[in-house]
Amino acid sequence: TSGYERVETLEALRGTVDVYLTDFKYADAALAARYSHAPDYPAVALAALEAMVENVGEPRFDTYRGQRRMTGGVIVRHLVLPGAVENSLKALELLVGRFGTSIAYSLMNQYTPVMSDSQLRAYPELGATVGEADYEQVLDFADELGLEDYYWQDGPAARESFIPSWNGEGVFADAATNT
Repeated sequence: TSGYERVETLEALRGTVDVYLTDFKYADAALAARYSHAPDYPAVALAALEAMVENVGEPRFDTYRGQRRMTGGVIVRHLVLPGAVENSLKALELLVGRFGTSIAYSLMNQYTPVMSDSQLRAYPELGATVGEADYEQVLDFADELGLEDYYWQDGPAARESFIPSWNGEGVFADAATNT
């Protein structure tokens, strides 16, 4: 989910979801207002996250075909944005302070600027990828906060190979018949 969920919706889903994969995009309300027109994003996303954790509990894993697999709990993705390291540090401090290890963390550096000229004029700071030093600063901060087990991306993840072609290739017209 985007993380911007109504608690009532999450309550309606109680008992039907085992694992939530959710985002926590912004700890900074001004950034949330600028990029998503949602200045209430931090408060709404935190309330939703609390409901998710209450509904499904702490992370649980098993092994399937030799691979570790999450079978219950919440994993929170945070995408580091160019020029917004402070937002990422604030987000981590907030999440770890409130949830500790009762959630799993995924810290991503794959922001890839795909913008029109008018978008680039409106948000020039988003016209770049996240620098390696900035991403390392976020990872180092996670370590300083005591996170020992989190997901992170090795090397430059912002590449064209991460951008779907949207040409329908590989998409089945009828999932029931695979045709």
